[in-house]
Amino acid sequence: MPSVRLVVRSLTACALAIVGMGIAGPALAAQATPAAQRQGLNQESARTKQAVSSELTVSIESMSSRFARPGSTIVVKGTVTNHTGAPINGVQVQLETSAADFPSRSAITSYLAGSDAYFGYAPVGQAWTAPGTLHNRSTVAWSASLPVSAAGYPRFGVYPLVAQATSSSAPPGSARTFLPYWDPTSGSPSQKLDVSWVWPLIDQPQQQQPQQGAWACRQTLATSRLTTSLTPGGRLGGLLAAGLQYSASTHLTWAVDPALLSDAGVMTQRYKVGGDANCTHTTSMPASTDAATWLSQLRTGTASDPMFVTPYADPDVSALTHSGLDSDISRAYALGKGVASTSLPRSFADIAWPDGGAADASVLTSLARDGQVKTTVLSSTLMPQVSKTTFHPDDALAHVSTGIATPMNVLLADSGITTLLGSAGAGASPGTQFAVTQEFLAETAMITAEAPNARRSLVIAPPSRWNPSAAEAATLLQLTSAPWLQPVSLATLAAKAPSSTVKRASLPSVARAPLELSQNYTSTVKKIRASTALFASLLYLPAPAVTQSLDAAVAVTESSAWRGSASPGGWLALKQLRSFLHDREIEVKIISGTKALLAGTSGATPVSVYNGLPAPVQVKVHALVPPGSQLTITDPNALIIVPPQTTKTVRMHVHSAALGSTQLQLQLVTKNDIPLPGRLQPFSVQATRYGRALLILIGAALGVLVLTSLARWVRRGLKDGATGKDGATGKDGAGSKDGAGNQDGAGGREGARLELAQAELTKDRE
Repeated sequence: MPSVRLVVRSLTACALAIVGMGIAGPALAAQATPAAQRQGLNQESARTKQAVSSELTVSIESMSSRFARPGSTIVVKGTVTNHTGAPINGVQVQLETSAADFPSRSAITSYLAGSDAYFGYAPVGQAWTAPGTLHNRSTVAWSASLPVSAAGYPRFGVYPLVAQATSSSAPPGSARTFLPYWDPTSGSPSQKLDVSWVWPLIDQPQQQQPQQGAWACRQTLATSRLTTSLTPGGRLGGLLAAGLQYSASTHLTWAVDPALLSDAGVMTQRYKVGGDANCTHTTSMPASTDAATWLSQLRTGTASDPMFVTPYADPDVSALTHSGLDSDISRAYALGKGVASTSLPRSFADIAWPDGGAADASVLTSLARDGQVKTTVLSSTLMPQVSKTTFHPDDALAHVSTGIATPMNVLLADSGITTLLGSAGAGASPGTQFAVTQEFLAETAMITAEAPNARRSLVIAPPSRWNPSAAEAATLLQLTSAPWLQPVSLATLAAKAPSSTVKRASLPSVARAPLELSQNYTSTVKKIRASTALFASLLYLPAPAVTQSLDAAVAVTESSAWRGSASPGGWLALKQLRSFLHDREIEVKIISGTKALLAGTSGATPVSVYNGLPAPVQVKVHALVPPGSQLTITDPNALIIVPPQTTKTVRMHVHSAALGSTQLQLQLVTKNDIPLPGRLQPFSVQATRYGRALLILIGAALGVLVLTSLARWVRRGLKDGATGKDGATGKDGAGSKDGAGNQDGAGGREGARLELAQAELTKDRE
């Protein structure tokens, strides 16, 4: 039984420690940093025991074999440096080990912290002696051999290995590491440890503004950090190269951020770096052959490998869930899958990996509902075993039910190994890099040795923006081929049933993740999201690429890359996106006059709308009438479409029940009645009586004209009639020839008088 084996190991270790007091070299006293304190990508690892000032400093940088086999000899190499302040002679380096193996993983942590409670060290092999004098601050390489048969390792397990540097005139220095021992004929485990790698290709998103359309900052990245990262010797170049080299043997699962694919795609053509919200003050960059090569190798080299993609820009799903921005998770997943499918035409696994492996029950519900996720990789610290007094060999598998009653597979990434890998850094010394990789191997052997006959599994998930050297990354994957390990993919592991004997703690319903984006930050994100929705509704029939670009710009501000000390980058992205949207929204405005005069109580006044964007927009003109006013706008809500770079005029129908001036304000709103930003346009409407009086005057004038025309017509008719009668009388008078000439003359004069009387009568009538 494992518990009995632990007791036997402890008793054996104590006995050997007592014996070792008399025969072992001096105990190691240099201080090491506990595993729980290992943070930072470029931090010097505590795996290599570093001496304080005024001592000899020794490091272990390589071993000819990373684990011991029966009858083999291992060559160990490193360096020793003189920090004593004076030249010294007779420097030696002696390898020491113990036949007592580590009983548990906690014993490994204690050993690194300087504890020697379990071991009595004995020298093995010949000591190395420095040639001549070692001057102050000088460094010399050393090499020593360890015959495994002389070490006396009794069984499969992990054993301590110490390189002790001594001199007759200086305090000693030492470096500690581990040596797993594998004997396939005696004591080897009956069950290999299933091990699954998550291999991340994730970076800070660089496209902080929309990238589509003539109005956006196309082909522009925020910084030039990807320029070196995508080179063969860069961070992302090294991760890709190491992954491609060992993907077949380790069955690793790639984790890719679609935003990185998009950023690298921008770099394959001429692009710009930096600039402001108006796309000015940028630096032009040539097309990057490294970016094109990196994308091509990723596309072709991983075609048959398992892969999942994060939501676009790897957003902080915990912060979004806790802030009520679940819909943004859905958008980020949809956008991410679309971008990834375009760059990498292949299928993707439905796996989620929240940053740091931190999530609560509400976050898993959001992932299942908004991301259609079926498997989530979490940190093993979130669901520990309930029983802490009795050892139960657990594994990385668990199942939970989400808030929408769907099952979720949970793969628990080992938190200790995640922390260990987080201490790997591209700028670390060779000794530190060796120490990290060797402890990684020792941890996997220790997990197997704790319960050699139990079926167990291990998920290895380094930090999402991991920064090891290319050589260190390759070494870690190569060590996965150790004989006690069985590499499998995440999907294969998730398909297995979890152990029925292990009882785990439940996930908390709501719990903030470490370094989660602050509430103040997510509140600002909400405002930016609202502004983006307003801008999208302002555009008339925008292309899908435009709306996707807007969603991508918001997703960038929600990235988990801005957690903790990186938050200034997130605030800068928020500021630039807000300025970008504001500067374009105010390009659509009212340019009409400020006063309208109504010739009466009703009328129509023109209102002009200018669209300064290079894309058509759709808006409404709203008139804000003061409360209690008798002014009404009968048609203010007509949706108008304004072509790019043009002005369009609409007529606003106004009616006033009272005379006088009314002050109102004009405002542009979207089709959803959301006001556009900018100052309200003041507008004055003046209603007068002039309209009614003018109609009366016009009517009177028309009446006079009609009467005058009628009188003239009557007069002309009467005149024509009178002229006909006078002609008849004159003819009669002239026809009388019977001697009554005087009588005819009298008749003629009478006719003249009658004509004169008619003329006077007509004149009086006129």
